[in-house]
Amino acid sequence: MSTDSLTILHLSDLHFSAYPKNWNQWFSKRLLGATNWWLNRSSKYPSQRYLQLIEVVRQMGWDHLVISGDLTQLALPEEFAKARMALRPLLQNQERVSIVPGNHDYYVSENEESDYFRSYFGSFFGKNEIHTRRLNQNWHLIGWHSAAPTPWYSASGCVRRQTLKATDEYMQQQATDTRFVLVNHYPISFPDREHDTKHELLNLEQVQYWLSRRPQIRLYLHGHIHHNWHHVQQYASHSLHVVNSASSTMIDEKSTSSFHRIRLHKDQIQVEPISF
Repeated sequence: MSTDSLTILHLSDLHFSAYPKNWNQWFSKRLLGATNWWLNRSSKYPSQRYLQLIEVVRQMGWDHLVISGDLTQLALPEEFAKARMALRPLLQNQERVSIVPGNHDYYVSENEESDYFRSYFGSFFGKNEIHTRRLNQNWHLIGWHSAAPTPWYSASGCVRRQTLKATDEYMQQQATDTRFVLVNHYPISFPDREHDTKHELLNLEQVQYWLSRRPQIRLYLHGHIHHNWHHVQQYASHSLHVVNSASSTMIDEKSTSSFHRIRLHKDQIQVEPISF
């Protein structure tokens, strides 16, 4: 890894899928999710598409891989196992991979022993309130877990106060000229559509205000809304690059790209959409 430059690949919303095998798994929000998948989504996610994505990423040169949530569709253990097995070629070096969960990874309420995201991908987030990685001498990465089970009509999330507090504490421990990449599943803005309160952070305004006062955070990576974009959020004191890479495995004629390659060189940010 160069001391001055680095390349990040940003994927999101892979949605590895399976259908519930036990009847008790159907008596929950999974019934609606499985029906929606069968009727509306499955045709956009052919199995070969996953293999193609992994091979494309494997052959690209990159320093760090980011997956910003929704590894699964229904948060079934079979889906997590399928995702872990398929992604294995990309996960060989844990220090070079950051994964945060999405709402589909915490689709229904489970007991602590059934936290399948942590069972299969917890090592790529860690056991602390926030995920952290030192990327090089100039850049650090911070990941948030803002997903939680919601009612059938909602796909919202929330950034906890302790998450913001832990983020501030971590940033204060670094050199004053350190720049940060922040990874979260949920968007902080909707450049091409109206806000949808059922599909956004419940404390969106608080998070937006918090970000407006953190000029050291230069890049925000997310997913959730299946419409890729890159735009620059302008604040009074700084600008923030916002990149959405959802959904990387989906076939959609309206999609402008499948994921993004991001090159960081000192203070410069270059975002390149990638299609395959």
